[in-house]
Amino acid sequence: MTALAAHDLEVQLEASQLDSYPLRRRSHDFYARGLIGPVFYFVAYLLLLSVSDFFARASWWVALPAVLFAGLGWARYQHRVPAAGATKEQFEKWGRRHWVLVHANSFAWGVVPAVVGWLEGKPDSAVLVVSLSTMAFCTAASQAFAMHPGQARLSMLALIIPGVAVFMAPGLDLRPTGVTLFFYSFYLLANLRRSSQEYTRQVDTEVELMRSRTEVTVLSLTDPLTGVANRRHYEVAWDRAAAAAQRQRQPLALLMLDLDHFKKVNDEYGHLGGDACLRHFSDVLRAHFRRDSDFIARLGGEEFVVVLPDTTQARAVELSEQLRLAFAASPCPIDGAVVALTVSIGVAAVDEGMGDPTVTFRHADAACYAAKEAGRNRVVAWTPTLEPRRS
Repeated sequence: MTALAAHDLEVQLEASQLDSYPLRRRSHDFYARGLIGPVFYFVAYLLLLSVSDFFARASWWVALPAVLFAGLGWARYQHRVPAAGATKEQFEKWGRRHWVLVHANSFAWGVVPAVVGWLEGKPDSAVLVVSLSTMAFCTAASQAFAMHPGQARLSMLALIIPGVAVFMAPGLDLRPTGVTLFFYSFYLLANLRRSSQEYTRQVDTEVELMRSRTEVTVLSLTDPLTGVANRRHYEVAWDRAAAAAQRQRQPLALLMLDLDHFKKVNDEYGHLGGDACLRHFSDVLRAHFRRDSDFIARLGGEEFVVVLPDTTQARAVELSEQLRLAFAASPCPIDGAVVALTVSIGVAAVDEGMGDPTVTFRHADAACYAAKEAGRNRVVAWTPTLEPRRS
């Protein structure tokens, strides 16, 4: 794609990305917010070992959970979010795989309080550490994973259910702790619902702000009457097209178009009739120049320009002649009447991009003026013999 086409599509691309923005935002938040979790699993497990005699009782076996937490944390860190240009299916596939890692982490910790409760059987420092840690991890999950409330609930249940089930078992003196964890989980589930709603509102607000910014950008670059680019957009696009033509050593043509006797249309049919003719001419231009790289703009009044990348001056003259004939054969309907219009076209080109874009514009303008002077309704290509347009 040429630089001109890329610039012309920038606003359209930004608008098209609005639909995928919530998915991309959720994916990046999901990844970033979850990175710290494995670190705290690892630290909490080391704290558990420091307040208990498990290492002395079970030797190196107790080191396996620490290795598991470190490994799952590294796997989550390495499982990066797809690039911004990835498809919806790629983001969703990534999300499913990342949730497998998160749930595995959650269940791995959920087993820890269950084992500690079974081994200890009564409230002590080890049970206190795993209970408080489980409550903290569930609280963090309800906040960090608010963008996916359904999966967040599964993660929270994996964290809390194994421990609660063991704490409530007959023969253990941990039922009050189990009941506390059980009811605390209901509070967290309710809090998750609120967090999810707040997150959704925040993303929706961001999308609306982005949409408003895109609409403002479109309005600032578009002629409101005809829907083609305005002069401001043309100036930026022409500079980029000229730079690309020079870099790629390709020809670049510029057409200057001026509707003939347009003042008579305004005098006879009013400005509304004149506006209808301008819109009609814009439609003919769009139908005639349909390459992605072709660029159409209205400079003001009845003056238009067309930028044709990778087009020689001879080829631009052929296309202009076809346009002239097509427009002359396509009268504009105005309030039941049919108004025949013609156009004068000036053509200039930069050979293999070697030239000054400003000079090329003056050449096309001079050629258009020459077409007017020669009787209108014709195409004139610039030559060194043409006089500059008089002010």
